[in-house]
Amino acid sequence: MNMTRRGFAKTAGLAAGAAAFPAIVPAKVLGQQAPSKVLTVAVVGVGGMGLSHLTQLLGRDGVRLVAVADVDRFHQQRAAGIINKKYGDTACKTFGDFREVTRARDIDLVTVATPDHWHAIPAIDAIRHGKDVFVEKPLTLTVREGQALVAELRKHGRVGQTGTMQRSSEGFHRAAELIRNGRLGKISRIEVLIPANNRYVGATWKPAAVPEGLDYDFWVGPAPFEPYAAQRTHYQFRYILDYAGGQTTNWGAHYLDIAQWALGADEGGPVEVEGHGVFPSSGLFTAPTRVDVRYTYADGVTMRMRTRTDGVYDGNIIFYGDKGTLDVSRSKLKANPEGLLKEVIGDGEVRLYRSRDHFENWIGCVKTRQAPVSDLAIGHKTTNLCNIGNIAMLVQRKLAWDPVNERFAGDEMANRLLARPMRGPWSLA
Repeated sequence: MNMTRRGFAKTAGLAAGAAAFPAIVPAKVLGQQAPSKVLTVAVVGVGGMGLSHLTQLLGRDGVRLVAVADVDRFHQQRAAGIINKKYGDTACKTFGDFREVTRARDIDLVTVATPDHWHAIPAIDAIRHGKDVFVEKPLTLTVREGQALVAELRKHGRVGQTGTMQRSSEGFHRAAELIRNGRLGKISRIEVLIPANNRYVGATWKPAAVPEGLDYDFWVGPAPFEPYAAQRTHYQFRYILDYAGGQTTNWGAHYLDIAQWALGADEGGPVEVEGHGVFPSSGLFTAPTRVDVRYTYADGVTMRMRTRTDGVYDGNIIFYGDKGTLDVSRSKLKANPEGLLKEVIGDGEVRLYRSRDHFENWIGCVKTRQAPVSDLAIGHKTTNLCNIGNIAMLVQRKLAWDPVNERFAGDEMANRLLARPMRGPWSLA
């Protein structure tokens, strides 16, 4: 059963009661003994973002990439070639099954850069087998997956970083710190712009033969099985709701994360969500092509996330306070009045977690056993906003959200969408 606006009620019925799990409160200092040797690293999923993980990690002191896992043999071989060329040998191991690396005794760290529907299961397996993890954003496909992942991280005392790397950027850190110290006064509203889709499929498409070297059944994994089509896999997966959440989760995960940070809401979230989306009426893609979601926090702050229409493929966030505004993206930091950017954060004021290198922050925390800047519990709360935004657009009504217990008040149909059935043999157990 595909997750579409037309079919979400059926999915809701299958996932009854799945969100009745307690919220996870982030720990500040984690358990387990710190490693004292060169850290061995394996990357699970080496298509798009996985290649970025390779380039981020190759050449760093104290770490060595030793293996990759991917269901596409071409991806395996390409990644291994990059690693072996860097190290000048042929030692990198390649696997089609992630469990070959998540359960290997000679691997310390695992990064996960698979499609979204494959984030939780490999990460949980790695954690259960003593690995520290880096998991790409959005952290999980569902709220229930996020709860399970964070619970396992805490149970086993591992260090986990989410790939919301804007927390390791000077401009976003500066903006959030100014806001947390009242330089904008009382925040009344936040505007978040995310890009439109950058992939499209026409109204008609045909199943095709699975390419040689791709284990398509494994690629589908816990999602409902559908015939192979080239537009379904690899990058385009993010526009099919069985596997991802469209640009709501792709870009929303970055900019909603900065909003939560600036508001001091890392352990909470909004209390109300309402959304309206434009969904494909035919074709392969099912994620909304236009989004417009409104969040309301308990203190009255409102946040609107919508699709930008200027053709720029970037996000943007604008904070409005009674003393001014801050406009921040990856390319700019602007303030009105301009003097706000010259403000000095003094002794005794709020100092936010400072990181200038997302992977280095994670590796450093693996050694010290401290929580990283984008700890999985933080990533979970941010991803919740993305996922409940999509749910609000699917059900087409205003929803009351309990950010502590992570449930909708008085709406069991919406609550059933906080989890998804998993195709066997895969599960979170």
